[in-house]
Amino acid sequence: MKAHRVEYKKLRASSPMIVQLARVVLLTAGALGGLAVARLADWPAQTGFSQELVILIFIILGSAMGYLLGGIVGRELTEQYRRLEQQVQQFETTDLILAAAGLVVGLVAAFLVSNPLRLLSPTWVAFLGIVLVYGLFAYGGTRLFLTKRRDVHRRFGGMLESGSAHPPATLKLLDTSAVIDGRFARIAESGFLEGEFKVPRFVLAELQTLADSADDIKRARGRRGLDLLTTLVAGTVSVEVFETDYPEVPTVDAKLVRLAASTGGAIVTVDHNLTQVARVEGVTVLNVNELAAAVRPAFLPGDKFELLVVREGKEPGQGVGYLEDGTMVVVAEAKEHVGETLTVEVTSVLQTSAGRMIFGRLVSS
Repeated sequence: MKAHRVEYKKLRASSPMIVQLARVVLLTAGALGGLAVARLADWPAQTGFSQELVILIFIILGSAMGYLLGGIVGRELTEQYRRLEQQVQQFETTDLILAAAGLVVGLVAAFLVSNPLRLLSPTWVAFLGIVLVYGLFAYGGTRLFLTKRRDVHRRFGGMLESGSAHPPATLKLLDTSAVIDGRFARIAESGFLEGEFKVPRFVLAELQTLADSADDIKRARGRRGLDLLTTLVAGTVSVEVFETDYPEVPTVDAKLVRLAASTGGAIVTVDHNLTQVARVEGVTVLNVNELAAAVRPAFLPGDKFELLVVREGKEPGQGVGYLEDGTMVVVAEAKEHVGETLTVEVTSVLQTSAGRMIFGRLVSS
């Protein structure tokens, strides 16, 4: 599957730095701790080694323990940093500004209110009271300011977001079905679909799962999607795979809807169920199948066109053909003309839940 892995931009540039920094700090602390332990007892008398060798051994042991512990602590700090970064990215700019303003106002109010508490005794009661006041006022100020976030976002959100490098309205989030389908790329190349195309990491993971499936059909679909992404990452339609996830959300569709709601982007899909759910949630959805249906030629009774009759129909004497967009055309008295291209006149058009059907008759030459 290595041939099908997609190269993508990782948002983990800070990860090695955090791990290495933690290792350097704890390695240094371990070395100093080993030096301190080497001086706590008369190790040369107990071990028979020289004092210099004992110090060296304890420094090496302390450094090794610090290095190993630094890797564990660094990776945990990295994971927490990523989660914090994802949570911050989900907030609107107006929410962050309001929360910061509310926090500042709360801390200022807490400073004024907590001054009399310094006179309390014993000291630990005064300290506990001050900490409690600061916590309550900081939380209360933040929550109070956020209650007006909708009004502020409605009035000033456009100005705050207009200067961003990638306005939310231009962000297009591709789901698994859209990537496998692939028609969005041709639509984008024609200029009818604009903006920045992104694939969340959890969608790529679902494609990789399909590509590794034991089922031949699923495996072929997954590999098709990965191949298409591999082509598009370096192609004219730039598609970026980015690192984001919602571990607490069980399904890929639910994660995609939540991501679109938090970023203001639009979901590009061919999945009817996802389209309906996203619209209920108030998320913008661009369904490629709906676009294809909208641009189909509108035939009216009396219109004429050329049609290749490919097979017999269910009813006696009928022949069946298909338009370029897949619309089925049932032609009366065309059973004897299977394999021929004929001129057909539309008699009626029927719209069903499965799609559109056109009924016609042969035009005598």
